[in-house]
Amino acid sequence: MAKTKNLKEILVLLRKYSQLIVDLGYAAVLEDNLELAQEAFRVKAEIKELDYQLRKEALMVARLSRSAREDIPQIANILQIGVAIKEISDGIDDLIEIAIRNVGVHPIIKIAYSRKDIRIARHEVGADSELDGKKLEEIKCDPKSGFRIIALRRGDEWTLDPPGAKRVKSDDVLIIEGNDVAIRKMQEYVKGKKKEAKK
Repeated sequence: MAKTKNLKEILVLLRKYSQLIVDLGYAAVLEDNLELAQEAFRVKAEIKELDYQLRKEALMVARLSRSAREDIPQIANILQIGVAIKEISDGIDDLIEIAIRNVGVHPIIKIAYSRKDIRIARHEVGADSELDGKKLEEIKCDPKSGFRIIALRRGDEWTLDPPGAKRVKSDDVLIIEGNDVAIRKMQEYVKGKKKEAKK
């Protein structure tokens, strides 16, 4: 993970990662999917590192502040946000343990928590995939399907809400949101072979 520069950037990333870990946690249970649970654990490691950076930066701001006494309540609030987000990520552990146990998900859980219109799925791009080398904006999917790439992981580096100009590479992991049509379409893209150039 690249080192962030300031408190604002850290807080923005923490907000995005906390949303992603909640989405992944619920999806891991509803899809009964171990790979989604593993992605949630990876996000948890990012949150842990960001929480550490948040505390360091907040203490640095307090130390350099000319009006440290007046700033203490605001700095305490910043630190409390970090604690709350870490507690969210810790709580997701209990949720994804259901997927890790690999005993199946009781139908009542699916009835209670499923959103029939939207699902979250994980797709890994193969070396011979049609997606390899494409920009995200070039991936065609009906907007009515709710299709959205919410995160891209390349090795240990995450891109949240990746821009359309970002190119997909083999071994990238895409976390997508959409209805069944969008999920199936993305599976076709990921599995689809590159067309060989005509000789």
